Amino acid sequence: MLVTKDYSQIDFKGPVATIGFFDGVHLGHRKILQRTVDKAKEVGKPSMVITLWPHPRIVLNKDVESFRLLNTLEEKQKLISELGIDAMLILDFTLSFSRQSAHHFVQDMLIGRLGVSNLVIGYNHVFGHKGQGNFQLLKEMEPQGNYKTFQVDPMQIDGVNVSSTKIRVALEQGNLALANQMLSRPYELSGTIEGGKQIGRSIGYPTANIAPSNPNKQIPGDGVYAVWVDYNGVSYPSMLNVGKNPTVSANSDRTIEAHIIGFDKNIYDEQITVRFIEKIREEEVFPSLDHLKEQLAKDKITTLKVLGCK
Repeated sequence: MLVTKDYSQIDFKGPVATIGFFDGVHLGHRKILQRTVDKAKEVGKPSMVITLWPHPRIVLNKDVESFRLLNTLEEKQKLISELGIDAMLILDFTLSFSRQSAHHFVQDMLIGRLGVSNLVIGYNHVFGHKGQGNFQLLKEMEPQGNYKTFQVDPMQIDGVNVSSTKIRVALEQGNLALANQMLSRPYELSGTIEGGKQIGRSIGYPTANIAPSNPNKQIPGDGVYAVWVDYNGVSYPSMLNVGKNPTVSANSDRTIEAHIIGFDKNIYDEQITVRFIEKIREEEVFPSLDHLKEQLAKDKITTLKVLGCK
């Protein structure tokens, strides 16, 4: 897949394009992207994703302290590429860009610069200044650009529309079953291993302290999780704690710590990826380290069972 921030590098004519941020590349997004690929094959044209970076809410300072992303840009590129899209155009979202009218965006970018032959958009997609661009506007401007617009209905699970917002809420609540179902895959978090207080090692459960690669990445809610840790091409069964470790420190910062089962290498400063499978319990305060150790032994058994390991 061609990935570029410069539209002039796109040298093919009449692409079948879709527009959106596609945070999560969830089932709803996949339905749109698959429709784009299918339409491109039908008309014999390349398929293209037009997306933005960074997220508009971050640039426009809308709840930026609490807003979190489901994907880094690199993760999004990888997921979209796997679906067979031919090109991704990443538009730099700035305050100036946000003031551009929807009509101008269609006239200048979609018609003038890209010459799209077909457009595929989600049922609720809006664009342009104050979100004034929508399916209706695109249909009205079809004669000017000689293109066709297609709208994709929402993807539903048990009668509920799949959305990035619902996935974020599910992750915050520790509802991995719902989040992963909507994503169609385990939720992932990548980061670098940092040094910790070594308390886990002192009781026989050393942990890898993970600093997320992107500070705006969504972290699942506090609790203990059964996860897979991917390191250097190998997947390791692991139990992971998100929280403040109240048993060992009453005033500690929130951390992400994984005990990689059967793993004893020093991987400080190395990159790992965590795939969240299931929340197995809430974070608890134990009366002593011995009580914590007893619980961790139970957590290990539960984790291996959840992950299907012997």
